Amino acid sequence: MLKRALALGLTIGMIGVGGAISSANETKTTERQIPVVKCSEPAYSVMVMDFDCKAAACQQPNNPKLLPIFEVLTTGSGVQGLGKGVSTMLTNALKATNCFKIVDLEQYEKMKKLLEVTGQKVQPPKVDYMISGSITALELERSGGPLGGGVVPLLGAISIKKDKAKLAVDVNVIKPETLEVAYSKSFEANSEKTSWSLFGAGAGGGAFGGAGWSISKNLSLDMVARDVVVQVANALAESLAKDKIVERPKPPEKKEEKEEKDRE
Repeated sequence: MLKRALALGLTIGMIGVGGAISSANETKTTERQIPVVKCSEPAYSVMVMDFDCKAAACQQPNNPKLLPIFEVLTTGSGVQGLGKGVSTMLTNALKATNCFKIVDLEQYEKMKKLLEVTGQKVQPPKVDYMISGSITALELERSGGPLGGGVVPLLGAISIKKDKAKLAVDVNVIKPETLEVAYSKSFEANSEKTSWSLFGAGAGGGAFGGAGWSISKNLSLDMVARDVVVQVANALAESLAKDKIVERPKPPEKKEEKEEKDRE
């Protein structure tokens, strides 16, 4: 009797393990890619300067109406630190294109001081273009929900429609030798029109889950920031490195098309 019980238990255990293996084999993990163009090789060396902030939220830090923005910022210097956050996101987006070599002046200065002790010299990096910009609009309208209190929203925890965010920037590309403006354009994104749900949202959203892809603790605000920097990265690649582009991202589905598929 005992032998039969042991045999039956072993059989059930093997079935359980087999089921687990089968389930594991059927599980597919996919990484959401950053929707930027891809180049075969870098065309130019660029330096991304910290963006300044000319938006009302940055010019009126004591305005109680702007409190929702202050509450969700992750930068230690408040709204004034947003410029560095946006420039960091843009740097990451440009790296993802492989269209540009990114010159990091801070790292150059650190290495220069470090190697001076050994008598070695670091050659100054060549910069073909300098990218500067300004945040011209920063808005966040919050309406209830579980956000707040330092909670980082996760996908599915809230409805994006509860929070409305908007971010606009002006971008200038300058030739350092002549200070000539080679490119200038304004970009804007708002949470009611962005298609960022297609590319991973939330604190751990696919390719955007790591450091350098967030400026706040608010899902809607981060989504519009990502939308804007991807627009900028793609526009700069198309303008300055078009001959090197070998791949372009698939256009995101329109809101109506996505809703139709969801109903199906």
